[in-house]
Amino acid sequence: MRMLHIAKAGFEAARSLSAIPHGHSFSVTAKADLPLADLRARLGAICAGLDYCDLNTRFSCPDDLTLIRHLASDLAVPAALSLRSAPGRGVELDAEGQARAWLKTGFEAAHWLPHVPEGHQCGRLHGHGFGVRLLADAGLADYAALEKAWQPLHALLQHGTLNRIAGLENPTSEVLACWLFDALSARLPAMAAVEVFETATAGSRFDDQGLRIWKEQRFEAAVPFDDQGRYTGHSYLVRLHLAGDIDPEQGWVRDFGEVKALFTPLYARLDHHALDQLPGIGATDCAGIARYLATHFALPQLVRIDLLENDTDGALLWLDGGRACTR
Repeated sequence: MRMLHIAKAGFEAARSLSAIPHGHSFSVTAKADLPLADLRARLGAICAGLDYCDLNTRFSCPDDLTLIRHLASDLAVPAALSLRSAPGRGVELDAEGQARAWLKTGFEAAHWLPHVPEGHQCGRLHGHGFGVRLLADAGLADYAALEKAWQPLHALLQHGTLNRIAGLENPTSEVLACWLFDALSARLPAMAAVEVFETATAGSRFDDQGLRIWKEQRFEAAVPFDDQGRYTGHSYLVRLHLAGDIDPEQGWVRDFGEVKALFTPLYARLDHHALDQLPGIGATDCAGIARYLATHFALPQLVRIDLLENDTDGALLWLDGGRACTR
């Protein structure tokens, strides 16, 4: 198993990339092999150094790629970083220095899943506001190229019934992620990954590593705060990542609803409890809780557990030695 921590910080700054000065609320996420408190402090200090400054006085070309490489250099430890420079767009930089531009978009559409068991809710015609995140090699494609490649597909999908589109007769989020990747790659060879958010808590990603799905759930719990017997509490977010091939009949890696149902008994031990009272919990920081979950939730396709004490900060535990630089 491999453990990393994740933290988020931000800064407000101005820059000019096309002779027109403008400002941004930048946010930066870092994943690194550092204790969470240290990662927060180091990332916060680096971002504070850019807060309320004119970036053109610091960099000859303060574009997103320059900024994220600067942040990675100042962090001074192997890390995966993500920079959001505007709503719905930014760049990622993995620990090996590979940079990818990303664009977050979406569409509204209807579908049904024709091969689910009788009575399954997804067998009924229903709809989603699908979220989509597109990633491409930052050295070969920019935001404009991603947007240009996406627009024809958006026009095809928006306000449509997905089952009526060739290749989407069984439009699970996994099938949709693969279909979008193939369609976008034909227009933009620099495509690196596609993520599909079927709901706010579940989605799929397809990249050169294959398919991965995730299912999120929140729970409320207390943990010790100090050695004086005081407690504090968090609204925790647990994200379960599963990897594997698409089942040829069902069209998914695993039913999201089934994953939630299998996790429910463990969820009941966590929600509205003092976590230090759980038998075998060990440490009650995010890393300790993630290890507890890995020990008590046996699912063959489970490859990663994210345990966050808020929306952004916490621990990421890889169960199979997989990449430490993806979402």
